[in-house]
Amino acid sequence: MFNLSNLFDLGRNLYALPSYNDRSGKALMPLRYFFELTYRCNLQCPYCYVGCDRNKEELTTQEWFNLIDQIPFYSFVTLVGGEPLIRKDFIDILMRTSKKTLGKLNVVSNGILINDEIIDAFIKSNMMLLSVSLDGYGKNHDINRAKDGIWDKIMDNFDNMNSRNKRPMVDIKTIVLENNLDDLVKLYKMCDEKNFNFLSISFLRNNNLKQNSVLFDGFVPEFNANYPIERYFDMEHFKEVYKELMSLSKNSNVQIRFSPKFEYAKNPIEKIEEFFNTPADKPVSEIYKPCMYPYSNMMITPAGDVYPCLSQKIGNVKDMKIKEVFNLPHYRCFRKNLKAAKVFGACQMCCELSVK
Repeated sequence: MFNLSNLFDLGRNLYALPSYNDRSGKALMPLRYFFELTYRCNLQCPYCYVGCDRNKEELTTQEWFNLIDQIPFYSFVTLVGGEPLIRKDFIDILMRTSKKTLGKLNVVSNGILINDEIIDAFIKSNMMLLSVSLDGYGKNHDINRAKDGIWDKIMDNFDNMNSRNKRPMVDIKTIVLENNLDDLVKLYKMCDEKNFNFLSISFLRNNNLKQNSVLFDGFVPEFNANYPIERYFDMEHFKEVYKELMSLSKNSNVQIRFSPKFEYAKNPIEKIEEFFNTPADKPVSEIYKPCMYPYSNMMITPAGDVYPCLSQKIGNVKDMKIKEVFNLPHYRCFRKNLKAAKVFGACQMCCELSVK
């Protein structure tokens, strides 16, 4: 089966390689951008990594347009929140971004607000991928999201979208929780029935120093601290679920992805079990392959602050151009330090890391 996800990872790493090998820490313009349009959300998930102390300041429509105009046409952009569909100008930003990137656009949503107008915009924009987060199946999803009735609403929205002649690819994102292991198989079957493209399975983060709404002004000691991997679910149960998922995938086009990236391992389930039995004192550099993420990616908060991945403020796009921010001295220093360390301690459980 052609694996678009693997191809993207390969292309991004190849793009980052010249910058990674630059001893000064300088980098080419980012290939991928995460535009955090808002921290506002219509849900209050207890495990949300964005955090509670959320800056309410947001870039205006025109400020986002000015930003979009700066990125190269070959860029990939993810529109995320919070819940990005909450913004009244979401469709305007969607259309402007998709036009600039020729449709290389991903929207991340909880799925509740995907109405006729939004679906029409998805289709008209020719956007590549819609990611919807579902952390359980049926009632269990509503329990984990602390809001009744939203599962049925999201399923109705999916059916409405599927009734159209075309739609973007769909990626269902889910987090492994103690109470939803059996739901993983149900979610996979749902993806297959609705002809979706991906089921992306993440494990809970064990620190809140990545993509947090609170940014530090510099590199803090916590970034290099040790965050042992915690096995918070029944591994034997998970292995049974994994076996069933693999059996189902033999007759399906739905691709399974993991965060961190275990799918590149020769035996993923063996590697997952080994991972969750990792000794507490094992250095992260011995667990993961070296990270190249900040060499080709840029994160931009609703207020315009730029950070590399860990929650360190680098600059603000209202004060300078993207290409200037991306090669500021402290951004270059961050990249050089990361290259020397291979992986920082706070990177533990990061969705972009590949396990050795």
